[in-house]
Amino acid sequence: MYNTIETRRLVLKILDKKSADLVLEFLKENREDFSKYEAEKQEMYFTKFYQEYIIQCEYDATMKKGYLRYYLFEKSDLHHIIGTVSVGQIRAYPYCSGIIGYKMAVNKKNMGYGTEAAETVCRAAFSYLGLHRIEAYVMDNNFASIRLLEKCGFKREGKCRQNLNVNGMWQDHFLYAKIKE
Repeated sequence: MYNTIETRRLVLKILDKKSADLVLEFLKENREDFSKYEAEKQEMYFTKFYQEYIIQCEYDATMKKGYLRYYLFEKSDLHHIIGTVSVGQIRAYPYCSGIIGYKMAVNKKNMGYGTEAAETVCRAAFSYLGLHRIEAYVMDNNFASIRLLEKCGFKREGKCRQNLNVNGMWQDHFLYAKIKE
C-alpha cells in the first residue's frame, strides 16, 4: 500500500478523517470552479461532519482495495491541499477496471501538477489495485481535462450521451481509457 507517494514536485497522501479541516478548506476555496463539472452538492457536503464521514469511508475502502484517493501537496507546502486524484467504481475480475477523477485548485491549474499526479495514481492503481483498465469521463468543453488525459496516455473511445447531471442539466461526456502496459 502506498500511503504517501513523492513525485518530482508533489507529495500525494491518503488522508483520514483527522484531515477534514484541510479537505474542507480546499473544497470551499475552489467550490465555484468545481461546480462547473460536477453533480450539484448539497450544503451538508461542505461541513466538517460530512467530510469526516466521507474521508473515513474512502480511507476504509482504500484499505480494502475498493477505492483510492490521494490528496496533492506541493513539496514546499505540506499544509495546503492543491488537488486530488481518485480511482473509484472499482470492478473486480473479469473487468479489473476503475474510473479516475481529479480536481485541481484554481490557482494551481496549467502548471502540470494534475498530469504529474494522474500519471502517478494510474501507476499506483495498476499496481496496488491490480487494474487492467482505467476510464475517465470528461465534458467536451473541458479542454484542460482532455489535454491532461491525453498527456497521460488515455485514448478517446466514444461519447456517452446525457451521462451526468451537472447543475440541473444532463451533460454528454467523452469516454477515455488507459490500458495497463
